[in-house]
Amino acid sequence: MFGSTGKMLRVNLTDGKSKEEQRSEEDVRKFFGGRCLGAKILFDELKPGIDPLSPENKLVFATGPITGLPFPGNSRFIVMAKSPLTGILGEALAGGFFGPELKFSGYDALIVEGSPDAPVYLWIHDGETEIRDAGHLWGKTTGETEKSIRSEVRDEKARVACIGPGGENLVKYASVMSDVVDAAGRCGMGAVMGHKKLKAIAVRGRGKIKMADPEKFRELAKKAYDESWKGWGKALHEHGTDGFLDGYQATGRLPTKNFRRGTFDGYDKIDGLSITNTILVDRKSCFACRNACKRVVKVSEPYAVDPTYGGPEYETAVALGSFCMNNNLGAIAKANELCNKYGIDTISTGVVVAFAMECYENGLLTKEDLDGLDLAWGNHGAIVQLTEKIAKREGIGNLLADGVKIAVEKIGKGADKYAMHVKGLELPMHEPRGKVGLGLSYATSNRGGCHNQVPHDDYWGEGTLVPEIGLDSTLDVDRFYTGPEKAKLVMLGENCRSILNSLVVCYFTSPTFSSTGGGAGITVDTMLGLVSSITGWDTTPRELMTVGERAWNLCRAFNVREGITRRDDTLPERLMEPLPDGPCKDKSIPRNVLEKMLDYYYEARGWNKATGIPTRKKLEDLSLKYVADKLELAS
Repeated sequence: MFGSTGKMLRVNLTDGKSKEEQRSEEDVRKFFGGRCLGAKILFDELKPGIDPLSPENKLVFATGPITGLPFPGNSRFIVMAKSPLTGILGEALAGGFFGPELKFSGYDALIVEGSPDAPVYLWIHDGETEIRDAGHLWGKTTGETEKSIRSEVRDEKARVACIGPGGENLVKYASVMSDVVDAAGRCGMGAVMGHKKLKAIAVRGRGKIKMADPEKFRELAKKAYDESWKGWGKALHEHGTDGFLDGYQATGRLPTKNFRRGTFDGYDKIDGLSITNTILVDRKSCFACRNACKRVVKVSEPYAVDPTYGGPEYETAVALGSFCMNNNLGAIAKANELCNKYGIDTISTGVVVAFAMECYENGLLTKEDLDGLDLAWGNHGAIVQLTEKIAKREGIGNLLADGVKIAVEKIGKGADKYAMHVKGLELPMHEPRGKVGLGLSYATSNRGGCHNQVPHDDYWGEGTLVPEIGLDSTLDVDRFYTGPEKAKLVMLGENCRSILNSLVVCYFTSPTFSSTGGGAGITVDTMLGLVSSITGWDTTPRELMTVGERAWNLCRAFNVREGITRRDDTLPERLMEPLPDGPCKDKSIPRNVLEKMLDYYYEARGWNKATGIPTRKKLEDLSLKYVADKLELAS
């Protein structure tokens, strides 16, 4: 088999046993890896209704069929489990070096089940697996943990994915951190590790990944390097993802004050240019990527910021910045350091802080409730202190560590008006009233409100449409259009992203199946050539799209068994109200408009419009008859 190792490693922490499981080439080609493989494992093996924080939950770390071969963006891995934050399918992705190293160690995926009596970590190296004591690591930060483990395994090239105190304390949006700065941040996968007392996974491999056509791969890899740099690569290298912030300000789509505004007067103090010109000390890259878009920052005052923990990306700068009315870049960098050090998601943290600020503004939380903190908008000192309280579950942090959905249930008094989430997942930092296709994807995303499930409305245009898969000029791509063509565009875009998450490759270097690569860089022809040269398959765009659609429907089927239906595909009431400022003033996504878009969307997906559940015909068309059978048994 080329590309994939054809093996998965299953580790049971209850009995301390591990075993290898073989994958057939047919299975690899049908499910690839990443999201599609992880969703299949969890759908097949988890009973509906289990507590996400119980030994019955399972963690899947998965790579893709081409992971580990050197071209830009081919560095990512996915972590999946039932989410303690949302109660449905959870997934988080990260780049860096852990994914390729897992592949080099001999495995396409790692499945962790059960729970031990005391903390442990895994040491996986060249086909061998050890379960080691981690009692001495419990309580340590991510940086301390990684340093200690590398010393213990006597290999400075070992790659470590671990949790910090946030995961140990079961913060429901705890991250899995690899190489300290690469966050698999969303949905609380770190809390699942924490409940399993799994402090870390260290991997090291010297295995070689076999390719079908090495000479062709080398030719296409060079082309991919050039294309990725000409796309977003150079801009990302210069100012990172936070370089996009000023564009969102200019178009009135910068999430501000808990989605109450679309512009922020202090934006130029926290954007990518400001980071570059004031606190940037280095740039870091992922495996085999030239773009080096990761920020490394150092600050002396008013906060001492350790560059070990990287620097804020766009989502972080906005979530802990304009979303909380905070223009203090040092405070944002410090809060980012704390999130990475303790292992909690920066997006959910920022949204939770803004929620608490609005509750405080309206008298639902008092200074006494907040341990004496003055949570006035923009109080950067309080933001930093609250971030640490959340990670440690101290005082008010204990309430907020469960996320806004659960906090609303405990606070009551109309607090739901201030809770910006979909299906329990705090919303990311993109204003859907300025790109309604994204709003529809927020509502329908399988992990809850997420900006990474679909290309945003601005992406589509000349050079980004591929007629052979239905993305053609008949589709109205205007970012305010809400008709059936937009719903079809969202559906196809979600399938595109789903295949990228199953390969697993980076959005910033790889295409969303566009004819020219659009802004993302690597063209679809180059990507198809890379897949074929590695695997030996005669891959077509249609086959890739089918895998993406199969993955999306598997995820939906998992959620359907957990009770998700059309009623859950919605948005916070605030996003149904008009924006009061900026170029998007008066724009909204009214409930009746969203409901009509959902009709169009379900029809395009081949799902039941009344329930939002995939039909038997659709599942059987995707070779998922057994999934349809299980859904019928569960109903």
